[in-house]
Amino acid sequence: MKNLLIISSTKNSNLELSKDIKKFFDNKEDVNCSIISLEQFDLPLYRPELEEKFKNQSHFPDDIEKVKDFLISSDALIWCSPEYNGGISPILTNVIAWISRATDDWRDGFKDKHSLVCSSSGGNGTNFVKGFTIQLSYLGSIVMDKSIIKTKKKDPEKLEFEGVLDQFYNIIN
Repeated sequence: MKNLLIISSTKNSNLELSKDIKKFFDNKEDVNCSIISLEQFDLPLYRPELEEKFKNQSHFPDDIEKVKDFLISSDALIWCSPEYNGGISPILTNVIAWISRATDDWRDGFKDKHSLVCSSSGGNGTNFVKGFTIQLSYLGSIVMDKSIIKTKKKDPEKLEFEGVLDQFYNIIN
């Protein structure tokens, strides 16, 4: 059984997109799928001096540990986030910084894990997908070349949506 984690940056339309994706995977017997929204965690803004403080205390805050544990225990990841100012959302950048610093090897949460990047955004979402794909690849993730993008003006077509998810399912199994 594969553990698939869907990470939504926000509780708005990206959480709705995450739920739609989860419905697809709920019909697959060999995938255990769960969703987290980064907004449900109290993650401080990453700063090196704060990291040093936590390391001196030999403990990162519970919410950083929770998110880290979710990522570490997953076999594959689906990321749903809006495009912010033509790039990656601040909350997503922040969580990546914390996870990379709170693990033994900075790539532990990502290395050799298949990832699918999705976006529900006011803009076209493609800059986020491109930029985040580069970052995930650098972290050691194996990023699928297709993505799901939903905008205020256009929902993905059902066949396209299911086709991307079918392809991701086949990759992770």
